[in-house]
Amino acid sequence: MDDNLKFSVSYDSQHALVILDLPELDLEHESDLVLDVFPHESVFTAPPYHGRIPLERAGKCGKVLPLHIDYEKSSVTFRVPLDIATSSKGNTSDSKGTFAYGFGLLYNGPLSVDTSQELKSLSNPELHSPPARMVLMEAAENADFNAEHYGMDYIQFMIDKLGLKLNDLSPVKPLTDEQRYRASVIVGEKPKQAELIKSISEHRPVMLGMVDILLAISYDRLTNNNELNEANTHINIQRISATLSYFVEFSTVEALLRSFYRRSCTYPFYRNKDLTQLCVETLIERVRAANNRKEWLTQELFHAYDAFKTTDCAILNHYYIKDYIRYVELALDDELFLQIVTELEEALPDVHPEPLGFGEENVVQRLLKDVITQDSDSYETDSDDYESPVSLSDASGHDDDDEDGDDASSEKELTNENVLEKLMNLKLSG
Repeated sequence: MDDNLKFSVSYDSQHALVILDLPELDLEHESDLVLDVFPHESVFTAPPYHGRIPLERAGKCGKVLPLHIDYEKSSVTFRVPLDIATSSKGNTSDSKGTFAYGFGLLYNGPLSVDTSQELKSLSNPELHSPPARMVLMEAAENADFNAEHYGMDYIQFMIDKLGLKLNDLSPVKPLTDEQRYRASVIVGEKPKQAELIKSISEHRPVMLGMVDILLAISYDRLTNNNELNEANTHINIQRISATLSYFVEFSTVEALLRSFYRRSCTYPFYRNKDLTQLCVETLIERVRAANNRKEWLTQELFHAYDAFKTTDCAILNHYYIKDYIRYVELALDDELFLQIVTELEEALPDVHPEPLGFGEENVVQRLLKDVITQDSDSYETDSDDYESPVSLSDASGHDDDDEDGDDASSEKELTNENVLEKLMNLKLSG
């Protein structure tokens, strides 16, 4: 997100004329050119741009379309109607009764966030207190949880790990020269913001928010072979991170961990508690393996930044990711960060077996019973001239082939027996 949006504002008796310079946009094909107007500011968002333009005179709230587009100069002009009655009463603040949001709760004022089906977000976070945001988030999770999807992934993970290659991620690498330069630009581009970040006194909630984002990044890396997937990386990170989707703050590691479990088993394509556990363990291992933790953290944050910058999530770079890059460079308490990672490791054995809170155990139990019964029947009636129904081997994507050798058949039967034994001996959590 470009914080350095260039603009000019002029006034007549009825309107404010707002001109934006947008050299990085293809204005001939850009359809989302809208200015959101609030009483004392207007907001423009079109990736990679996000800008808040202050209005000296009160504007009429609403959305304003372009008055003129200059394709040669890459500029767009908006004519904003003024609220004459409000302007005549003086510049009264409209932020009274609203709540702060974003990194370190440093931001105020109206914020309209994309709430499409693809992105699970809380729009207008300024209207809700942090505790209320948490309540709204958990209610949305309860409504969005799909027990059948979760149950099938639960079983499939035991069979073939959902088809994922869950090997160790590539070794932790140092920042490239290009990444170092980009980080230095981000740190230096907003001196006032840098001073605010350096003056933070309560580091724990800020750091818990960063860990929440890092866990979402860990999930994305594990399920996308450690690569940035332009189709879903931004969705994975935004949906799974409660910080980025509902602007919440955590006070304990346990609350953070439970939230990560619930959201990673509700919103992404692959939904499994063992996969969630692996994400946590991988994050812990990589934090401790990093020779330069600041560089590693910056590199992880760039994974999110690059995924967001040309998508509907670009606004999150402005309110979170870039500030976290500044925080890592200017104010990171490394000792506290390692302490939180240790607390995460200690809390994991207690949180992992807990139910998610969706009543998912009954659905999983029923699906397991169906699979066990089906495969038990198929083994009891198995013969050379009998074609068994769909079994665990079919569910894992392997077809029986008459041309397969005896060794391959024996190996397949042994695999199925092992999985069946696991299912029969399984003690469900909770």
